[in-house]
Amino acid sequence: MPEHHGFFKRKKGTEDNADREIPLTRALGLVQTVFLGVGTAIGGVLFAIVGRAVDAAGPSIVITFLIGAVFALFMGVCYAELGASVPASSGGAVSFARRAFGESSPTFIAGWFDWIGSLTDCAIGSLVFAFSVQYFFSWVEPFTLATLTIVFFALVNFRGAKAMGTVQFVVTAVLVMTLLLFITGSLATFQSSRFEPMFPNGFLPTLFMVSYIFPTYAGYETITQLSEEVKTAGKTIPRALFLTLILITLLFVGSALAVVGGAPREVYINSNTPLQDTAAYFLGPAGGIIVSIGSIVATLSTINGSMAGGTRIAFALGRSKLLPSVFDKVHPKYRSPYTALALTTLIALFFIWTRSVDFIVYAITLGYTVTAIIVAFSLMRLRKTEPHLYRPFKVPLYPVTPLLAIGFLVFLLLTLSPESMVLGLAVGLVGLGLFIFSKRRNRKNDATEHAPT
Repeated sequence: MPEHHGFFKRKKGTEDNADREIPLTRALGLVQTVFLGVGTAIGGVLFAIVGRAVDAAGPSIVITFLIGAVFALFMGVCYAELGASVPASSGGAVSFARRAFGESSPTFIAGWFDWIGSLTDCAIGSLVFAFSVQYFFSWVEPFTLATLTIVFFALVNFRGAKAMGTVQFVVTAVLVMTLLLFITGSLATFQSSRFEPMFPNGFLPTLFMVSYIFPTYAGYETITQLSEEVKTAGKTIPRALFLTLILITLLFVGSALAVVGGAPREVYINSNTPLQDTAAYFLGPAGGIIVSIGSIVATLSTINGSMAGGTRIAFALGRSKLLPSVFDKVHPKYRSPYTALALTTLIALFFIWTRSVDFIVYAITLGYTVTAIIVAFSLMRLRKTEPHLYRPFKVPLYPVTPLLAIGFLVFLLLTLSPESMVLGLAVGLVGLGLFIFSKRRNRKNDATEHAPT
């Protein structure tokens, strides 16, 4: 393995230390892995954003979802190659960046923003779940329920990947059936005339709204975060990634078509529950209730998948010594990274307790986008430094594909709101401070261990 210098300097010893760790259990097959990705990608966000998205882009929001799928495909093939060729470590983007850059700044940036994206996704899922329950029971205090929900799923994930994967399979199956009912139910009142004009506000909103809906395509990232617990990861990861992208694209585009064509704009345009209100229009009150239950189930899938992925990121950061080594511990009985799970849970709870939904949403968008940029650079660096690495799947049209992926992701950052950019700068500075602190502490500990007695 070549040694890198300066900003990208690699330090030795990490792999040797990792070899002595208790391994995680490979319990996830292709079906469980796909359902984990689908459930996390759909999440509760889809049930909240469609009305606002149609208000901004009009019926062309259908095209927005298709553009988002193209963006996700370019990024997904990068994840597929890395997930298949570097599957021996938990943490997804962290493991990819560490393999490419060693224990350096790019690795920490990838892990830091990916972790923030996952745990805030977990936090927003718990809040949307709580608000959905409050819709039925007005006496429910949503922030208390959100806290209890996070704690419950922390206990589920503590039992290990097999329990987590089983829960995700059931939750996602209910969610997919609900959306299929919603899509087919819209045929009863579907009118193609509701798609005219297709671009009421011009074509630019259609493009700019991609950054608004793109976090819904983050399911593939959860899959790579769990690669150490996937059976035959070299084959399963690429297959699961592409199957996930195909399924969620069909569900997203189908849902957008159902909303726009199945009901008049006034039914959903200013609604906080657009899918529920649209379903009630073409299926009656029972349709609204069913989709509301589906919304609750969707948020549960988001919490479960994001907590599992975020925990593995913290675990990988601890294993790389970019966070204190206490976070790379694996429970001897359940084979779950319990200290990383505890840290992820506590920070997710902190975001809930800020009671700022906007703050959490901005963190999700920034986290996943910055991480994906580092992943694309990691792929390009590994192609150069490790040309003979076994790659069961290779990105086609290299290097055009990863370069286009980076360009698409930069476009997403540029179309975020100014508040999002300020938040990104603040989060980045906090992360940089922690990175410098961890590095100095590691050097001090190394000096103490090697000091003469």
